[in-house]
Amino acid sequence: MIERSGSDANQQSEGETIHPVANQGYKRYQSRAGYWFDECEPIWKLDKNNDVYISKIFEFLPAEAKNGFISTLVYYAVTLSAAHTRNIFESFLVMLRDTKPKKIDTIALLNWRAKLSRQTEWKLATVRGFLYKWHDLGYSGVGEDVIDLLESWTLRGNIKGDAVKRLDPTEGPLTDNELLAFNEGVIRAFEQAKIELSELAICLLLSHTGRRPKQLTHTKICDLDGTKVNKKGEPMFLIHIPRAKQRGEVFRDSFKTFAMTLELWTVLSAQRKYAISSVERLLGYELQEADRVALPLFPDLAAFDGIESVNSLRSLLATDNLHLQSDDVTATVKMVVKAAGITSERTGELIELVATRFRYTKGTRAAREGFGQMVIAELLDHTDTQNVDVYTQNVPEHARALNKAMALQLAPYAQAFQGVLVDRESDAKRGDDLASRIKFKGKNTATCGQYGFCGANVPIPCYTCQHFQPWLEGPHEEVLADLLAEREQVEHITGDVVVAAVNDRTIFAVVDVIQRCHIRRAELAKMAKKAGK
Repeated sequence: MIERSGSDANQQSEGETIHPVANQGYKRYQSRAGYWFDECEPIWKLDKNNDVYISKIFEFLPAEAKNGFISTLVYYAVTLSAAHTRNIFESFLVMLRDTKPKKIDTIALLNWRAKLSRQTEWKLATVRGFLYKWHDLGYSGVGEDVIDLLESWTLRGNIKGDAVKRLDPTEGPLTDNELLAFNEGVIRAFEQAKIELSELAICLLLSHTGRRPKQLTHTKICDLDGTKVNKKGEPMFLIHIPRAKQRGEVFRDSFKTFAMTLELWTVLSAQRKYAISSVERLLGYELQEADRVALPLFPDLAAFDGIESVNSLRSLLATDNLHLQSDDVTATVKMVVKAAGITSERTGELIELVATRFRYTKGTRAAREGFGQMVIAELLDHTDTQNVDVYTQNVPEHARALNKAMALQLAPYAQAFQGVLVDRESDAKRGDDLASRIKFKGKNTATCGQYGFCGANVPIPCYTCQHFQPWLEGPHEEVLADLLAEREQVEHITGDVVVAAVNDRTIFAVVDVIQRCHIRRAELAKMAKKAGK
């Protein structure tokens, strides 16, 4: 027989056993994540994020294969990750639904393979590993002829990185402008009280680290570390994020450390205080410091209902039970995009966002900066380089040459301008305050509607600020000409389109203002003509 390896060889370790617990005639097991389940229950809850609806399969599963299937799936649930177990179950269920076999035999497998395409053949590869394990464990239901057939096949895996290669505008990496639009939009939405602090923290942490949702939700308060200094004695702001998807990894088994900016540290520190105060308010008493730091950074507050003692709390803190579900991260991102009205200049619509796109963006930007596969694998927390070549083989250049004609086309879709155009200074908020005037090369350009100190180097950053009120007759064409000339000069000197593109979003905002001025002047001219009649 052919020796199996990789995903087809999740072999039971020598001496490893599965210990069931008797429970009213049923066998009760503990998943790798620490969740208890009965093998005869209709739903197996294996961790916070993964439920296996085992009852769904009985309609299609041949009776003679039932015991073997259940016993093998129990092995996966107890020894491997909950997500992997659920994926195995769902792929096997698809096979049964597609073929409705009388037994698990070669005919069933041949019929299913005939139904699969190049894009879906990976499902059979997933089931093959499960059938190997089923047979190796000695359970009835899978014969030698099935194993011989599977070993004779060469199956193609899932297509990886296709969205990255195609620079797909809805599934692939974000452009620099889209990423900047997201970060600015999230902050703006928080300032306008459209989103909560926890939603701001989730979005910024996801954007800055490119981690998977599961990793963010598994983060605890103790993972924030502001105790370190660099070689210059300056403070360092770190976060230790739990790893995920490593083979054999369990809840918070190992970590990757990330440095962050003071601004992100400030947001996460505020989230830390909010998490502690929210939990203590629900529990009705103050926690000891050791219990406080063990709290989730993003707690599932509903999960704290019914906790009657500190001992119960501490038991739950050792699992993922009190943490948000991974799906909550994706739901948060989508909600924030809608609340903030964050659009893509490529589609002209709200950005379609899932956490994966931030990972794609991180890998893409690293490849564009010339980093090799080993560095990219480290940045994306891969254990090897087999899945990072999509970034280095086809290095995308999002930052293209930008001229006035292209800026005129893209500006309406980018929606970078967030302020309000005013006809004259007296129409602006704070228009009677001379200190609010914004100038460009000595020329009056706009009014700042913000009360309080702003350290921006006016007027360039102002065009993307929500407090910016450009005047109808301001020198906006001159601002645009200067920005385009500076972009061209920087690219000529450095040869680096990424550096040259640093002000592209501001250019889009200036163009938007110019276009709005043209429309407003036409409106005023029409009104004057009508009044003259």
